[in-house]
Amino acid sequence: MPAHVQASAFRNGASALRNQADVVGALILRETHTRFGRTRLGYVWVLIEPVAHAVGLSIVHYTLGRRSPLGGSMALFFMTGLLPFFLWSKVSYRLVSAFTSDRPLLNVPAVTHLDILCARALLEGATWLIVSTILITLLVSIGFSDWPFDLESLFGAVAATFLLAVGVGMINATLTALLQSWHNVFNILTRPLYLASGIFYLVDQVPATAQVFLVWNPLVHAIEWTRTSFYPAYSPTTLDKAYLIQWAVCTCVVGLVLERLARRKVEAI
Repeated sequence: MPAHVQASAFRNGASALRNQADVVGALILRETHTRFGRTRLGYVWVLIEPVAHAVGLSIVHYTLGRRSPLGGSMALFFMTGLLPFFLWSKVSYRLVSAFTSDRPLLNVPAVTHLDILCARALLEGATWLIVSTILITLLVSIGFSDWPFDLESLFGAVAATFLLAVGVGMINATLTALLQSWHNVFNILTRPLYLASGIFYLVDQVPATAQVFLVWNPLVHAIEWTRTSFYPAYSPTTLDKAYLIQWAVCTCVVGLVLERLARRKVEAI
């Protein structure tokens, strides 16, 4: 291929990427307004939820005289379980209604289904990254935690958990557009995950008969992977990083294929 043709193709590709980035950026601004409103109170509620869960669980365990199974504060133990769980749940749940609530946006020629999904996922992921940074900084400042000692491992856990959330969200966004009651079914099916993901206990310490079932849950590995970044001596025998990554990749692929196959049906609804 001649050099001038290659250069032209590169310029066209770069221009298309810039235009797509502009579209996603505009959608993120719109989603920010919709998600949090005109006041900062919306952001405050995002902080309150994990704090309320962590404080409530800490009070119960302190009342019962229980200590963190990994040492240190109970608040850190619960927070390292709650933050990855909420990252998954908030991103995946936010994507469920992407095609139904934002359907009028599809009338704009430049906007596609994937643009809406990307905008929602990036906004929710960035929000929880900021929330997590604020909460960990707060725990460190009051002496309840040290900074994570393995940032590379922490980033890996966050990336895998985020991709898992995006994949599950894409699948459910398409299913919800085709079957309006699906989001209710999804809510019911995923509620037990709060108890089955190892947020307030170590999977290594539960009976072997229960471990057999719990380790099938990819969120167990997301939480254990996150905790290994904060506790140097913590090396769970049940942690399988590859299993979590495989779940993340497979759900993203299935989500993209399902969205592509059902695109015409979704647009016709």
